[in-house]
Amino acid sequence: MKTFKILIAVFLIALLFTGCSERNDLSELSIVEGMGIDYVDDEISVTVQTLNLSKEGSGAEALSGNVTMNTEGKGSNISSAIENATEKLSKKIFFGQNRLIVFGMRMAESYIDKNIDYLLRSSDSRSDVKICIADGEASKVMESKENNSLVPSESITSLLSMGEKSGFGASVTTNELLNMYLDKTSDIYLPVVKAEKESVSVSGIAVYNKQRLAAVLDENETFGLLMLRNKINTGFLEVKNSELGEIGVDIIKSKTKTSASYENGRVVFRAKIKADLMLDAVEKGHITTLTNKHLQDIQKLVENEMIEYCSRAFTECVKGESDCLRVGESLAMCSPKAYDILSDNWKEAFSDAVLEIEAKCRFKKINENSKGD
Repeated sequence: MKTFKILIAVFLIALLFTGCSERNDLSELSIVEGMGIDYVDDEISVTVQTLNLSKEGSGAEALSGNVTMNTEGKGSNISSAIENATEKLSKKIFFGQNRLIVFGMRMAESYIDKNIDYLLRSSDSRSDVKICIADGEASKVMESKENNSLVPSESITSLLSMGEKSGFGASVTTNELLNMYLDKTSDIYLPVVKAEKESVSVSGIAVYNKQRLAAVLDENETFGLLMLRNKINTGFLEVKNSELGEIGVDIIKSKTKTSASYENGRVVFRAKIKADLMLDAVEKGHITTLTNKHLQDIQKLVENEMIEYCSRAFTECVKGESDCLRVGESLAMCSPKAYDILSDNWKEAFSDAVLEIEAKCRFKKINENSKGD
């Protein structure tokens, strides 16, 4: 126990000297690691996850398992709910270490303006905090032990970062959210997470039309949106061939370039995708010798799947009039005169936008697993 407290104290002292101008005794602070925000019974309810400095044990025992605790507070707004939670903790809440804010689905569907106002105006808000939406109540996400990790909120933020790079989720900070929200034509998008029995998983991306939730993209549409936004570093796709069966392909590098123009009375959004691939498992690879023709066929299947997922994501965004792909911003850079004409009635112009997309893939590696079992 003593070793644990010493380590935490050293860590917190460093934080206080580098990131907080107000001097406080450590014993008077509740260090926030994450926060969930719900709308329950006509009130705002917050679940604040803080470090639990009273964790029992000593040495390695004290540094294993969950070292946080959750405290609930309710109020007429987010700030008053936090104040109520502070009273239960009997300590001043310190947000300088906060990693995560989770909005409950009801809050995200109908009260996003209250969330944005808090992020814009509160002195507790930090620019690098990860923001996401719960598929249900945010409190359930905060209650997840994340397979008994030290700090569950930290594990969830790592999941969001990894999800964006791999194409199955998104990573959006407070600063990125506010930039999208305040832009004249752009709309926000946020990852959606779901509380499982022992952990949290990413279940899609929520896209907005200004303050209205327009749609929640599924797994494949999420991949498409992230690829159009040039967010994917690596990823995995599965395609099917009549001769080879199920084929797993790893994306080891990808790059998407986009542009926009105004042609024949409509906005055209263009995307060019280039990706390096590694062939992974091939279901029938053990009975069929892979030829160059096979590789070319697989490559074409992957290209078509990328195009399909991107097209589905674009269609959902246009249908919901959600420019989270920042097509308007792209038009402003590529064709300023057209943007000046269209930006004042951007939703109308965007509702008729079309996507022109091409994908070029090439195999750089072939995993030995591709031979099958």
